Amino acid sequence: MTSEDNLDERIDADESVAAIKPDGGLTQTAKDILRVCDPPATEEDISRALVRHFSQVVPMVRDMVNLGLLVDVEGRLALTDLARDKLPR
Repeated sequence: MTSEDNLDERIDADESVAAIKPDGGLTQTAKDILRVCDPPATEEDISRALVRHFSQVVPMVRDMVNLGLLVDVEGRLALTDLARDKLPR
């Protein structure tokens, strides 16, 4: 397998999940969640704003915390400096 074959197999992050794409940008879902969290919001707030079931939002939020995009501040999710840098104005 050549490095060219590896490039062909690489796929961008699914836009329906909250993630950082290979090019360093955010998926649309990640952008949507970050916008809801400015000012800080609860998972319930995010669920309502995205019109998604709470059970779908919890793992996305957990992923975004693990990626360093969100931080829990007194039960509300707030943007980190990394999130502010990545979120288009």
